[in-house]
Amino acid sequence: MSNYSNPVMRGMYPDPSICLVDGIYYLTHSTFEYLPGLPIHSSTDLVNWHLVGHAVHDPSQFDYAAVGDSRGMFAPTIRFHDGLFYIACTQMDAGEQSGSFYVTATDPAGPWSAPVMLPDAIGIDPSIFFHDGRAWWMGCREVAEQTFPGETEVWLRELDLEAGALVGDETVIWTRTQYRAVWAEAPHIYFRNGWFYLVTAEGGTSFEHSVMVARSREVVGPYLPNPRNPVLTHRHLGHGVEVQMVGHADLVETTDGAWALVVLATRPIDGHHILGRETHVADVTWEDDWPVVNPGVGLLEAPVARAGSWGSDEAPSASDFLTVRGFADFVEPRDDGLLLRSVGDALGSERHTAALLRRLTSTESAVSITLAYVDPGAVAGLVLRQSDAFHVRLELCPTDDGQRAHLIVRAGEETSLGELDLPLVPVTLEARVTGSGVSWWAGVADGTPTEVGRTPLGVLSTETAGGFVGTTFGPYVAGEVGAATLFSSWSQVDSA
Repeated sequence: MSNYSNPVMRGMYPDPSICLVDGIYYLTHSTFEYLPGLPIHSSTDLVNWHLVGHAVHDPSQFDYAAVGDSRGMFAPTIRFHDGLFYIACTQMDAGEQSGSFYVTATDPAGPWSAPVMLPDAIGIDPSIFFHDGRAWWMGCREVAEQTFPGETEVWLRELDLEAGALVGDETVIWTRTQYRAVWAEAPHIYFRNGWFYLVTAEGGTSFEHSVMVARSREVVGPYLPNPRNPVLTHRHLGHGVEVQMVGHADLVETTDGAWALVVLATRPIDGHHILGRETHVADVTWEDDWPVVNPGVGLLEAPVARAGSWGSDEAPSASDFLTVRGFADFVEPRDDGLLLRSVGDALGSERHTAALLRRLTSTESAVSITLAYVDPGAVAGLVLRQSDAFHVRLELCPTDDGQRAHLIVRAGEETSLGELDLPLVPVTLEARVTGSGVSWWAGVADGTPTEVGRTPLGVLSTETAGGFVGTTFGPYVAGEVGAATLFSSWSQVDSA
């Protein structure tokens, strides 16, 4: 097995899809309610990845105003054909712009096209397959007349690229491998050695997640399952293993003629995972024209510990951060930092809010921000966000003779867990994340911080909050429209 230093993409990088073009691998992921959407990373070794652009990068492409927590961009597929990159995806619960679509670009860095919506493509997790001058579109959907909840099917139909529409007959090519298995997801078709291979997930994107393979001599089927299915899962290993919820895979032929797959997995602590679903890589060989994942091992090995630090020695850049339900229209770059202006909606409003967020990448991590000042009429601070309904924040509020830091947990309702009075000077807010919880600290920017309180990890976990995302962190401002805070620096230090 190759040394991939898994996970190769740490933090909230779920639903990976990959392609190889001219010796460079390109990888994209789901982003749900976060913008810019659908990041594209590049690599020459499947280990070290560099952000090159986003497929959803312009407000004219989609309106996110109605997108709820863990809705938005679901399960993209990236492919290359005839000089163009294609990304197929589904925009969930976005009003009139909901549904499956694809975008194209000649350069993965962008710009990417306006979306080509496919109103006939019902369901989620779309994929494109190119073969012999034809394009095929596939997706997953619930069976119309279910015999059990979660019964789904994979369907296939030809895509007319000139018309931007599905044409011809539709064929259901797959339902499930195991009896009463739920949620067929992430279907992809590949052609190798005279066989068409269908790779799909099964069992739901949680503990029962698994990767299944079937093959056919014709693209439209019938597809016969691999007798060795599932080809990859960790559900049989129990709840105590370090890597769980393994599934949603995409295969790629490597630069040396071998094969590999990218797959999502989680790293829970005591039954809770806060980082979201992360991207792992595994080797693939072929036996009897069937894929074998990590031969002789058959699973993803324990993650490799990797410490590291990130931050801004100079003024931070808005391009380093994500936003929720809208782009960073509330940010004004300055020589001494970023001026964040309130858009009038507070965290928890399920609206576009003035927050700049990054993915949390380790459960042994210290993250901090420095705020130079907070306007009267505003509140600002550091948030660890799982969703609007479930987050923790250390919030600064100006007072008559200084400012006060409040530690607030939102878990459906809001609870105050501590406060600290501070002078009216630049303040650093810090969250120290460990496997046992989060400690929150505040202090003047160049002084010794004081602990304000502690919060459990559970409130930041998918098991508590639901949904499909991981924890993000960063500065925010709320209050009167236009009231501001000056965000002057940030850091993230992972110790494992």
